[in-house]
Amino acid sequence: MTSVDEQPITAPAEQFFSAETRESLAEASRRLAERLQAHTEALLAMTGDEEQAALYEQNAALEELVEGWNDAVFEHTGTAPLLLEDSADDEDEDAVEQDHVISVVSRFDLRVVDLDVLIEAGRAAQERHPAELDEGGEQEPVDSAEQAIYEISREVGEAWFELPGTEMVAGARAYVVPEHPFEPLDADAEDVVTELIAPNGVATHAETWA
Repeated sequence: MTSVDEQPITAPAEQFFSAETRESLAEASRRLAERLQAHTEALLAMTGDEEQAALYEQNAALEELVEGWNDAVFEHTGTAPLLLEDSADDEDEDAVEQDHVISVVSRFDLRVVDLDVLIEAGRAAQERHPAELDEGGEQEPVDSAEQAIYEISREVGEAWFELPGTEMVAGARAYVVPEHPFEPLDADAEDVVTELIAPNGVATHAETWA
């Protein structure tokens, strides 16, 4: 007994095996054979030092021709030899999502020139904009430069150019359009410092200060 999942993909037997579909299948087979040979040669020549993008390009080119050949067989015989998953919708959704993802990576090096002024500004920012705490929790005392900068930034955002008691040594910001393979930033990572790197992609704009 054959289950539904095991039944071959077929179409109504009408207008198959025509001269036009026969020609299309022959052409699709020729192109697939050439692409498969080129694909194999390219893979055999790889050493592992190449960019991953080169491998993805090779695979994508072969996949497209395999799908075309499978379609040509179906158009000629009414059957599909390969049960290919239709991932077009998923790919479109991924493309739309990635088109709207921009990674902004920044770094600012600051020199503390007046620690007392900085700490005072940090304490004032904490009083104006206290952090939400669990029941019984207490505000962390502002007694260091980094805590003061954190409190000021939490209140007003990026204030690198106007932080009291500091001067900027250097700063840089890059705007990156991610490309596959794209690893999204993990906001819950145990070591968030490891997440502060530009993802794989193209830097479209950059700013620097010194």
